[in-house]
Amino acid sequence: MNLGKFLTRASIALITTLAANIPLMASELGPEVVLKAVQLGLRQVDSTRSNPKVRWNVPNGVSSPCGRISGSLYCPRNNTVYITQQHMRMANQYGDAALAYILSHEYAHAAQTIGGFRPRNITQIELQADCLAGFYMGAMPNVTFDRQDIEQIAEIAYQVGDYEVNNRQHHGTPQERAQAVLLGFQASQQNGIVACRVQ
Repeated sequence: MNLGKFLTRASIALITTLAANIPLMASELGPEVVLKAVQLGLRQVDSTRSNPKVRWNVPNGVSSPCGRISGSLYCPRNNTVYITQQHMRMANQYGDAALAYILSHEYAHAAQTIGGFRPRNITQIELQADCLAGFYMGAMPNVTFDRQDIEQIAEIAYQVGDYEVNNRQHHGTPQERAQAVLLGFQASQQNGIVACRVQ
């Protein structure tokens, strides 16, 4: 999909600004390499030290201490992030950086829970997790995201947004989701994690 059709001019400008000095690298990494590298990077930048276990390639319908798994999630009962096969296939459509986003987003839920700063409203919880995911990815000392990666991340964030604003489970519109993760990336290079704070 063409990002220009979906993201606001400000978001595109932000991608351009973030990626201005980052080379375009076309090589894609396998899921295991991505997940292990990102998990290591997350542990290095997460100040809450939530350090959840990560299980990936999990089929939908598998039982967890938090119930049946129907999508990637963070389960606080066993401090584990579950990345589903379905979400891994979806991420594969966008590129390796999309998988990094999914893991970083769920890891951010662990940080929200362990750090005690989880907002009350589900939309705020999800948008803050997107922002934190962007911050974490941008701050990782062991992983560098190039211009193409940042576009992949913004695109998948956009795709998981929804317009069901009257639904209690509303996670944010496509534009809000993409803008939140891009704000996090920007914060990692400029004003810090405080940009992800919800009032």
